[in-house]
Amino acid sequence: MTIGNNDRKQAFADIVTLEAWHETFGSGAQQVDLHVDVVFGTGRLGEEAASPIRFKLEIKQAELVVVVPQMEPVAVDPTSVSRDTPRLSGRMTSTLEKKRSRSFSAKLFGAFGIKGPNGGGAFDLAAASSQQSSEKLELSGAAEVIAVTQSRTGDGHYRWIMTPKMQDTLTGRPWDAIKTPRMKLVDTRTATSASLPPAVRVELTCRREDLLITELTLKDDAHWAALVRREGFRNRMAAAESYIRDRLIGDGLEVGDIDELFSRLTLASVSAMTVPKAP
Repeated sequence: MTIGNNDRKQAFADIVTLEAWHETFGSGAQQVDLHVDVVFGTGRLGEEAASPIRFKLEIKQAELVVVVPQMEPVAVDPTSVSRDTPRLSGRMTSTLEKKRSRSFSAKLFGAFGIKGPNGGGAFDLAAASSQQSSEKLELSGAAEVIAVTQSRTGDGHYRWIMTPKMQDTLTGRPWDAIKTPRMKLVDTRTATSASLPPAVRVELTCRREDLLITELTLKDDAHWAALVRREGFRNRMAAAESYIRDRLIGDGLEVGDIDELFSRLTLASVSAMTVPKAP
C-alpha cells in the first residue's frame, strides 16, 4: 500500500522510532497532510560479542525537524502547522483546602438559680464552643506526558522540541500521528510539469547532554584493558560514547564531537513515504 521509502536511517530503534508519510499528490490533491510518528523508549546497548561494555541509553530531550529542500516543488501552508501542545494520557489532580474556625462564649448569670462558691448569685458559667469546617476543591485534567514546543530552526525549517513532564526521560508518543498531522504540504508543480513528486525529509536530533547513559558494566576486564591500550579510552563513559558514535556513523547519520556536551547528534532521518488516498 505504500510507495517506497529508500532513505531511512535509524540506529537505535529501541530508543526512538520515526515514521513519516503523506497521501499521494495528484488526482486533484494539491494539499496533503504530513503525518509524523515518534516513539521514545529505553535502549539496552552493547549486546554484541565484540562490545566490551553494555549500558542503558535514554533521551532527555529531542528535536524533530521537517526539512523541505528549496529545490523541491513543494511548500508548507503556515496556517496548518501544528503549534499547540497536545495533552496526553494520565490524570493529575490538585487539591485546595480551606479551613474555617468559629468560636463563641456565653455567660450565664445564675439563670437557673445556680449559686456561686460563696453562696451568692454572682456565679458566671462560661461556656465555650468551637467549630471547624473545611472546603476542598479538586481540579483534574489531562496531564502532559511530553511537552512540545513548536518553533523554527535558523534555516527556517519547522521544528518541535520535546521534553518530558512527568519523569526524567522521554517515553511514549508526544502526539497522535493520525489525528494531529504536523502540517499541510502544498504541491507547487504546474499541471504540465513532468517533475518527480516532491520529497520531504524528517529528522530527529538531540545534543550530547540529552543522552542519559546508565548501568555501565564491563563484560570482560581483559578485553577492556586491551581496548584501553589500543584506543586510549579514559573511562567507561568514553567507551559508551564511542559505541554510540560508531553506531550512528555506521547507519549514515550525522554526529558532531561526542565529547562536547552541546554537540548535536542525528538519531533518525527518514524521507516521508507516500500512501494512496483513503477511499
